[in-house]
Amino acid sequence: MNPTAYESSKPVAGVSPAPGPLFIVAMWRSGSSLLYALLNKHPQVALTFEADLWLLRSVFRKRYCDWAARWEFRFSSLTRHGISASDLPRGVADYATAFTAFHQAYATRKGAVIWGDKSPIYYDSLPALARLFPQARFIIQWRDPAATANAMARAAQTGAPWYQRRGIYLRGLIGYQVLKSGVDSLISRGQPVCQVTYEELTSDTAKVMREVCRFLEIPYRDELADLRGADRSAVYKDAHHSLVKGDKIVSTPRTVILDQPVRQKIDGYVKLWKRRYNNEWPPSVLTDADHVALPRLAQRVGDQVAYRAVRAFDRFRQVCFAYAPLALLQSYSGRRRGVQFPADKQTGDAQDDPRGQS
Repeated sequence: MNPTAYESSKPVAGVSPAPGPLFIVAMWRSGSSLLYALLNKHPQVALTFEADLWLLRSVFRKRYCDWAARWEFRFSSLTRHGISASDLPRGVADYATAFTAFHQAYATRKGAVIWGDKSPIYYDSLPALARLFPQARFIIQWRDPAATANAMARAAQTGAPWYQRRGIYLRGLIGYQVLKSGVDSLISRGQPVCQVTYEELTSDTAKVMREVCRFLEIPYRDELADLRGADRSAVYKDAHHSLVKGDKIVSTPRTVILDQPVRQKIDGYVKLWKRRYNNEWPPSVLTDADHVALPRLAQRVGDQVAYRAVRAFDRFRQVCFAYAPLALLQSYSGRRRGVQFPADKQTGDAQDDPRGQS
């Protein structure tokens, strides 16, 4: 079966879902949640918020595929989006069909035609997604790398465990280049890609949303430039999501709390990338570029090795989660939180921070 042709239920009013998914992708803390909240106000759009089934794709390699139970336990994706197991077909045994069934079911409930997911976890998987979903479309949101790292530091101050881990800035920095390589790959193969920046989204929201609507071939509506009335019910309740849960789009610069060595390292990479891409990328302004030191070859090699080691460990954890007995995972999570869960109970609080396991 072609997974992109699967329909979980009949669309309302005879409207058929788009032939492929839409992915909104950015690095962590790059403001893509704002774009998600605004775009989802459109009646033809119904994107999920960090459903992140992609991280559980190893589950589909097992003989006994309990993907829905594990997915709900880890990310609460079903309950956060108001979808029950009965809304999904039985016997789904591959990732693409499961992804399509869930996201089309969510869109059908709204009567929307555009379906898909917004999440940073796709940043290093764009070519793989394009091969799996040949009719997929991608919206990529960029943000000044220093501002992104600064937002990570602010999230860490709010107590978010994922952003308090060692190496988080390196992961985001090297991952920024990985995302760029993935975008270039999509463009080279003719995949539909729309690129926007967080800075312009917050300073000229209507302009960016018109551009996004043109890309999606849907009519622009003035309400898309205003957060009021946006449905944020699927957004996690973490403190660092407070801005997107408000009604005001904040464009003023945030207080810089980054350590100076981290800022210098980011500036060095930005200078390197600007030279490599003829000053066209990344969207960042170096106020004193002449005095910014480029990262040396040894540093770049070391950063790449460290980044790949972290990503290898991430994938190892994903495989372990796919194959470990679910009752054992529930028991472990309960002990960490001081709660004892029955063996047959799922909870969405399985991780310290669901967005962290990318």
